[in-house]
Amino acid sequence: MSNFIAFILSALLLVPALLIAIPVHEMGHAAAAYVLGDRSVRYFGYFSLNPRRFLDPFGVIAVFVALVGWGRRVPVQPNRISTTGQRIIHELGGPVANLVVAIVLGILLRALLHLGLPFSYDLSLGLLGAAIFVIVFLNLSIFAFQLLPIPGLDGWNIVEAIFRNRNARFFYQVNSRRQQIWVGCVVVIFLWQLLQGGSLLSLVMTPFYWPASLISLGGCGGYAIPGFIGLHPCPP
Repeated sequence: MSNFIAFILSALLLVPALLIAIPVHEMGHAAAAYVLGDRSVRYFGYFSLNPRRFLDPFGVIAVFVALVGWGRRVPVQPNRISTTGQRIIHELGGPVANLVVAIVLGILLRALLHLGLPFSYDLSLGLLGAAIFVIVFLNLSIFAFQLLPIPGLDGWNIVEAIFRNRNARFFYQVNSRRQQIWVGCVVVIFLWQLLQGGSLLSLVMTPFYWPASLISLGGCGGYAIPGFIGLHPCPP
């Protein structure tokens, strides 16, 4: 298979994966909010199977550029989710939903491979196995990425839920500079790649991705678009 065809197929396999992983993440937040007593998420249609309700243009672009992503955040009623414990549960809802889907599909993939399903990235039946793997990978990737303590991600929101009352001014200043922080993160990741020859994003995601991948896939594996980008959050 030529490099061009491999590039196209690898990129196209991300389409069904993101159409599942991103809505699953946001519906996980909605489900957590609903369990906590916020019925508005159901009233406003956040249990919809329509992925357009959840896709964020920049989050979709991030999937193809960095193999991570995010969606449109589900709005909730602050008076229903107000305590520290409630906010933590709500923030964990998205990553947990991705993890559950990854485990279920990972076990399914392992069973299908055991039964003889081929696995390949060419135009054959093996492409079905590859498609399932990419869905598992992206769910694991979003799970691990969202747990990073970066403003705007679930991991940071958990940190803020725990410590905001102790230093509200600090969190206000950080959140007001979110755009600058993201630009700084992108620059650091780029410089790391340039100077160290490795992926800083893979490195920082490994503590979350690696054990989740072992549970779902029985091993740790990443993904790459040949000649463009790769993400392998596994120990060397």
